[in-house]
Formats: sequence, structure tokens, C-alpha cells
Amino acid sequence: MTFRNFLLSISILFCLVSCDNEDLDDLFQITEAELIAEDSDLFSLMDRITTDDPNATDVTCIDFIYSFTVVIYDENIELQSSVIVNNDQEFSDVLGTVEDGQFINVSFPITSQLDDGTTLTINDKDELRAAIDACIEVEQQVIIGNATSSAVECVWEVQIPDDVVFNTYVDAVFKLSGAGVVEFFYRGDRYDGTWIFYFIEDELHLNINLDTDEVVGEDWNFDWKVRSLSNVMIGIENDTETQFILQKECEAGAYCTTLLFEACEEEDMPGVASFVLEDYIECIIVIAAPQPVVDDMGELPDPIEWQITFYDTQIDADAATNPIPADVAIITDVREIYVRIENPETLEFTTTMITLQSMECEE
Repeated sequence: MTFRNFLLSISILFCLVSCDNEDLDDLFQITEAELIAEDSDLFSLMDRITTDDPNATDVTCIDFIYSFTVVIYDENIELQSSVIVNNDQEFSDVLGTVEDGQFINVSFPITSQLDDGTTLTINDKDELRAAIDACIEVEQQVIIGNATSSAVECVWEVQIPDDVVFNTYVDAVFKLSGAGVVEFFYRGDRYDGTWIFYFIEDELHLNINLDTDEVVGEDWNFDWKVRSLSNVMIGIENDTETQFILQKECEAGAYCTTLLFEACEEEDMPGVASFVLEDYIECIIVIAAPQPVVDDMGELPDPIEWQITFYDTQIDADAATNPIPADVAIITDVREIYVRIENPETLEFTTTMITLQSMECEE
């Protein structure tokens, strides 16, 4: 997936045409210093402009105006061929035929038309490189700005690629409270940190740094490479080849952060709210249920249909006595409830505690 959706801001038109006083034969009488080598950064940038590469940052603020001549030289600066190109596809096709060690040339000076209608003359390959670099820098700032503003709108739920069997961080949540400031919710705990997009050359990165010395910090505090980006999904990978998919989620009830559950206070009973315990079972399982263990064959066991019951005390939860009905509303300002999470096949269980808290909501 490309960054195309973010690259709509600026348009610079490069007109590759010979000046009236330039003899086209000058293209064939050239020195190596004036040519564009196949293994140069400038050649790669020109290839990116003309090629729809889904793995590269688009350069849409530059648009070559055709037709013009491209001349190819071998490693001895001897003419191999000259081709008139009429569109991006033809230019891309010609660039694709240039072999290792070869060079190309186009006719300078190049006349460019800027967004405001003014013109600029580019006299050599160094000025062309500078113009392309300036264009890319503008577009990178657009990408970073859009990615950052999109990130703070909702939360980002951690998922894994299809070929990954299991990861403990599935369904963990990143929540940005401001530009670059993030809260990470994992297994009921919250970790504060930073989340910053930036470019290294033409590669977008996401630096995540959580303020913790726990294993969570060791697993997440990396300079992640952004492998894919859209308004609803970010694919990231670190140097250890660990990959995650961060999925945008804007519906509050569709993700889980902590075992503190809040509800708006009743209109006729200020300070108290109504809670139905069965509404929280999914989040209790996500946050507190024992996680599966991958076997020696790299496979997961069959999913467990956990049996969830609620109690007023730890003693009742351990003994499975005096359960609280899960489908009956509880009216309270604040209340702690004990939860028994049991495997009905093995009868093994664990317990946790949830908190119900009323809150004042704006009308």
C-alpha cells in the first residue's frame, strides 16, 4: 500500500525541452561528470517519479512534461542509444533498460513551472537533484503531518500479520493524547510514552518509546520502519523483523484498555450509574484470561470458551459461591467486583478484579 492518499498538496511541473540556442548534438558530446549514473541517487529519484512503485514514497509534486530525448551511454561514455519519450511509462521503460555501469543524459537547461505560475531554469543535474530533494522534503512533511493528525483521532489496536501464529500484544491499544504523546494499554496496565513519525532519507519511521524498564519497553522501544500506511492502518517492522499491524478503531466499545469500567450517572440519581456485568465479559477475557501457549509444532490449542462469574469477595470467587447475576443491572457510584475466569474442561481458574465507576457526562 502506498502513501498516495497523503500526497495531494503541491505540484511542480518540470518541462524537459531544449532551449532554442542549444544544439541537440551537445547531448552526445559529454563528460562523465555531466551524466546521471545508473547507480546514482538521482537516477533512482527519476525512476521513482515515473514508476508506480507501491513500496516507495510517491513523488507527485514533480510531473515531467513530454516529449524529450533520453540518451544512454555505456561505462566508457560511448553512445549506446537515444530515445524520444512521450510519457511516464515510456520514460520508465527506458530507465529500466539502463544496465549496471551505464549512464543517461537529458537536455539541459530544463524549464520548470512552479505552482504559482512562475518559471525556474535548472541548468545541470545538481540543480535537478536539489529541486527533487526540495519537492520530496515538502511531501515528507505532508505525510508526517497527515499521519500524526490521523493518529490522534481514535486509538490504534495491535494486530499481527496473517502468517504470525500468536503474539501476546494482540488487542493491546495505543492511544495518543497529543502530538507525539501516547498511552499504551496492555493486559490492564497503562504505559506512558512517545510516538513520533519521521523520515530517514525516503523511508518513513515510527519511533515508539515507552517509559518503563519492564519487558513491555524492551518489546516496543524501537525505531520501527513503516511498511504500509493508510488512514486506518499502519504496518510496522523493527530490526529483529518483528511485525505488527496497528488498526485504527474509533468505536469506544470495540476495544479494551483497563478493567475500570465507567458509565454515565442516571439523570434522576446524580452520582450513581447503571452497569450490566455481562457487557464487560469480552474485555475481561482480552485483558485477564490466561493466554494460549504455542506448542512445539508452532500451533495454538483450540480456543477456550471461558466461564466468567462475578462475586462480591475474593473468598466467594475462589470458592465459586454466591455469584452475582451477570445480566441484572447494578446501580452504584463505585464498586469493586471479583471475577472468576474458569476453564470448564479442566476446572482450572484465575481471578481478577474490576471496578465500576459512575461519571458525570455532558448532555
